[in-house]
Amino acid sequence: KIVIGHWIFPLTLKVEYSKKEVISSMLSSQRVFAFLLISSLILAAFAALWEQNETSVPLTVDYGHDVPIPGVSWLERIASPTEMKLNGITYPSAFAAVLDGSPLNNPCRNLNSFVNSFFFSDSTMAYFIEKIGVDWAHYFLSYVRNYVGGVLLYYATSFAMYYYYYVHARSKKIFANREKPTWDTLVDQMKLSTAGLLIYCMHPLFDEYLVENGYTLCYFTVKEIGGWVPCVAFSIIYFAMVEVGIYWMHRTLHTNKFMYNNIHVIHHKYNKPHTLSPFAGLAFHPLDGMLQACPYIVSMLFVPCHYFFHFFMIFLTAIWANYIHDAMDHNIDPIMGPKYHTIHHTHYVYNYGQVFTFCDRIWGTFKEPDGPTGVKIRDVTKKIE
Repeated sequence: KIVIGHWIFPLTLKVEYSKKEVISSMLSSQRVFAFLLISSLILAAFAALWEQNETSVPLTVDYGHDVPIPGVSWLERIASPTEMKLNGITYPSAFAAVLDGSPLNNPCRNLNSFVNSFFFSDSTMAYFIEKIGVDWAHYFLSYVRNYVGGVLLYYATSFAMYYYYYVHARSKKIFANREKPTWDTLVDQMKLSTAGLLIYCMHPLFDEYLVENGYTLCYFTVKEIGGWVPCVAFSIIYFAMVEVGIYWMHRTLHTNKFMYNNIHVIHHKYNKPHTLSPFAGLAFHPLDGMLQACPYIVSMLFVPCHYFFHFFMIFLTAIWANYIHDAMDHNIDPIMGPKYHTIHHTHYVYNYGQVFTFCDRIWGTFKEPDGPTGVKIRDVTKKIE
């Protein structure tokens, strides 16, 4: 037996675990942290690699030069392009019309159009442009893309985590002394999440609108900010602002009676370990998701942020939300793992943070788990330091 404490603050309560349980929990959380770190490094390297210049082949419209990822060559590879004439200008395709023939002027819009081209044909874009105009067509199809992508991501990650912990042979050991969520609970979480995503997906849409129209301090290449040193420095500041913002927004959703009773209470009907699962990650009121995600946008109004870093954080947030709701015992300080977040659902007034425990420790709302999730503790050692 070994005693688990905290490496920053002394604890009054110490809980004994077997060495095997401790090592297993630490390794699992370390894998998640390593995945996030490695993914961020790969994304940064990928963005840097593609910041090389790309020259287009002249078509009807002069696309210009030095267009960062995804460049302009994708416009030339569009299958069955629909030639369009808008405001006296002839564009070789509908997507070229969306970019006003100049991807260089708006690299963020260029990237979003590139992603849209995987979801919709050029003729589909042309149809909506004719019906509702260029901007409305671009943002409407971007919303549809966000929703379809969001639903696929939600179900893919949720089912993967659910199988790994709740169905696989290891689940017999995990749930030897605790309950599993019922099928009715899982279906309820799926319905709530799928419906909520209809509204929640408007958040990244509004985000894209602000970035594409220059209302934020978001930048697209490392060169724009002066190199990797300021890029990394501002990314850390941006991340910290988002973390603090989400902490206080989440805490306000609890302390403000109107907001809790009319918005956040829906998510907290899952208030016991056996009512939580990866499917509960997005099972909340749609305004709840919008409010808790708003620090991602607000922070960009004050702190420069690389567009890829910002986009990657939003993408990982969806996965992270499913992860911390799986009610497993994975946590390693200072990460806000699922064991810490389960305490939030069972005790309501603790552990409001999203990724790290720093905010809860600073503002006095951190609570250490009392033992294995969903299992009553029999052997507890109290120690005063």
